[in-house]
Amino acid sequence: MGNRLGIDNLEKYARMFGLGARTGIDLPYEADGLVANRRYKEKNFEDGEWYLSETFDAAIGQGFNLVTPLQAAMVMGEIAADGKRYKPHVVSRIQTQNGEVVKDFQPELLSTLEVPESVIKLVQEGLHDVTKFGTAASTFRGFPVDIAGKTGTAENSQGRDHGWFVAYGPFDNPNIVVAVIVEQGGFGAQSAVPIGREILEAAFHVGRYAPEAQAAAAAEAAKKAASGQQQKKQ
Repeated sequence: MGNRLGIDNLEKYARMFGLGARTGIDLPYEADGLVANRRYKEKNFEDGEWYLSETFDAAIGQGFNLVTPLQAAMVMGEIAADGKRYKPHVVSRIQTQNGEVVKDFQPELLSTLEVPESVIKLVQEGLHDVTKFGTAASTFRGFPVDIAGKTGTAENSQGRDHGWFVAYGPFDNPNIVVAVIVEQGGFGAQSAVPIGREILEAAFHVGRYAPEAQAAAAAEAAKKAASGQQQKKQ
């Protein structure tokens, strides 16, 4: 598929998603990342010729590509939002201790993917299958909320590979996007997916973060504390 598209089309669609540029989040020192392209190699390497093998690397997100966790979350958010890219913010609002709203951040649409709706739906279904039948299925077996996700393993010449996992949910009405990277963690399915599930459990108040589970844990902690106090008295 990468060969059929070619590096120029791969670059075109990567930039359409917003990769290779800052997301615009209200934080300093954000990195641009890098989209693999002919001009970059011509400018930075003595042998500036582009090789077919480099197109294959770019097609699977390897090679010259550089992506921040925030950019990975942004891409996943675009798929979740049917192709719409919104500007990220650290908080939804700023308010005083008295509850007075100082600033309210409303959704700001930055761009829309220029691809058919049917293509986006196909990608969504594929991501959904990852947590049902694919590399994240075993970790998400029995999860009470329908999740779409993608595992990944980024090659690292300085040590073990980095593990990736990106996800969104609920699948039919998304309101949460998660991006996890475990540096030198190896396969994403083994290192990053369990962390992603833990985050989603907390976000949706399920599993050990469910109210009843939290109450039971608090009761057990109080029981142990009381038992410890009695032993000290004895």
